Amino acid sequence: MKKEKIKTLLLGLGRIASTLEKDKLRYHPCTHAGVILGSALKNRFDLKGIYDTNSKKIYQFLYQWNIPKEGLVTNLSDIIKSKFDLCVIATNSESHYENIIFAIEAKIPNLLVEKPACLNLTEIKQLLEKKKQAKTRIWVNHERRYHPLYGYVKKIISEKKYGKLKTVKMNVFTSTKGKKKTLLHDGTHALDYIQWVLGKPFNYYNRASSNPKEDRFLSLMEYPNDVFAFLEVGDSRNYFQFEIEFQTTQARFVLSNDGSKIFISQKSDLYEGFFSLKEINLPVFSKSNLNPWINLYREITDVIDEKSKIITGPIEDSHDIFEMIETINLC
Repeated sequence: MKKEKIKTLLLGLGRIASTLEKDKLRYHPCTHAGVILGSALKNRFDLKGIYDTNSKKIYQFLYQWNIPKEGLVTNLSDIIKSKFDLCVIATNSESHYENIIFAIEAKIPNLLVEKPACLNLTEIKQLLEKKKQAKTRIWVNHERRYHPLYGYVKKIISEKKYGKLKTVKMNVFTSTKGKKKTLLHDGTHALDYIQWVLGKPFNYYNRASSNPKEDRFLSLMEYPNDVFAFLEVGDSRNYFQFEIEFQTTQARFVLSNDGSKIFISQKSDLYEGFFSLKEINLPVFSKSNLNPWINLYREITDVIDEKSKIITGPIEDSHDIFEMIETINLC
């Protein structure tokens, strides 16, 4: 039996919603519109509404995707009167909280919101209470949770395939200067992944840069079983870098936007009686599972179709992430 298309509302029509799809160097799709309007999921989505506070972006969106305005709801008064199965919130971070409330009150049963879900711990507590009352399902787009390599590393660490985890190192650097909130907007990627893999730390040793022109934080986090994780987040670099390194008793895993690598302990070619870390090939994944955006939306369709109840990126995990952010921010 042919499945009904998922009636979708897209709030916010900027970079992550649409325009990053023009970047020829990125993998595709790499935006919400790229999946919703693309062919990867065999047209499972029916885009029924779009909205942005900047009306020019509505027309730019229609032009970019070569779709007519007829049949699309593009103003808030009509959006409130319409029925949607899914609302995608891709607005700026400062408006996520109010847009989630708006979508819940509009009785939209499924929400996908860009990270961070909101701005602070107080807001996330209020959102979780609203969600519970309305029985709304809410995903947060931390796309690395849907990347097959990141999922693989999480699995083999959990299984102790290469021994016990000892140390984690996380770097998130940006080229912005004086923008502030680097920890919230960029560091959240690393904190989300470490929360997914290890949960919440029980102890912190934090420092912030003494340079008032630099938005830089350092944190040493302590986990059960004598595991330590070091995080450095900062701006004022002449490059962007995201990198997480896991060190176990028998291996080293480097997950990075500059290229990921896996090293395992083998007999050394340099010294007799010693073992060295040697790079091995990364695992090969099915082509159909390579794109985290498609994996995320595939999970959403499976939940809506009642094939699954699994939500890999639930908004509930944001509670721990905001606790981590606010604890580090106290330094």
